Amino acid sequence: MSSHPYYFAYENRYQVVYSAGVDRWGHSPDDTVLYDYLKSWVEQNGLAGKRVIEFACGEGACGAILSDLGCVYHGIDVSPSAIEKARSTLCSYQNASVEVLDMVKGPIEGEYDAALDCMGLHMLITDTDRAGYLHNVFSVLKDEAPMLFFRESYRREGVYSGTVDSFAQWSKITGDDYVTPQPRLVTRSDNGEVAEVFVPLLPARAKDKSGYIIEFENAGFLVERFEEMASSYAIPFSASIFVRKGS
Repeated sequence: MSSHPYYFAYENRYQVVYSAGVDRWGHSPDDTVLYDYLKSWVEQNGLAGKRVIEFACGEGACGAILSDLGCVYHGIDVSPSAIEKARSTLCSYQNASVEVLDMVKGPIEGEYDAALDCMGLHMLITDTDRAGYLHNVFSVLKDEAPMLFFRESYRREGVYSGTVDSFAQWSKITGDDYVTPQPRLVTRSDNGEVAEVFVPLLPARAKDKSGYIIEFENAGFLVERFEEMASSYAIPFSASIFVRKGS
């Protein structure tokens, strides 16, 4: 492993796809499922005009949606390339901001009325990194603030339930790595042509329902709803989990 955390591999992935002429790698603000989930969540929790932080914000798709819904938005991501794209996406929103920040290492400043994680938690493999991240989330949220974990990698059964102390251990268990390139088809933004790029299929640590509930409760959150998601282009097996900070 390099001196950087293993999840810094996401930066390399963004660089590869952007160099191939792709304008956006992750979610789009036009994703109707994402929009409907966020709209319902904002309305049910009265978040218009409130401060919402997104962890692993990527290219700013959720930020654009939340800003359109009236939230005061702040996004953080470990990838400078993703943050640069997010700034471009959000440049017309006065109440939106983003910064490069490691959500595991922190520290994260401010106090927020709600938080969002869109396919972020599952990218963290080790128990220490996941616990550190959830601790950072807990520390910046107001008491009883809601959080939505959207499209987290999920399995009904067959997941590894033991402790993971390092990515090397995880790789030995699963055979996953961050370096083996895999072919992916992408659409170029300049001419609409389909191109092939070779990027690693980055590992995700899925959990089953009880595993996620235990993890959130150990971090001080109350799990209010757990919803299995339909398969999407982004991930075949996932769940969205609605939690709230305990007081």
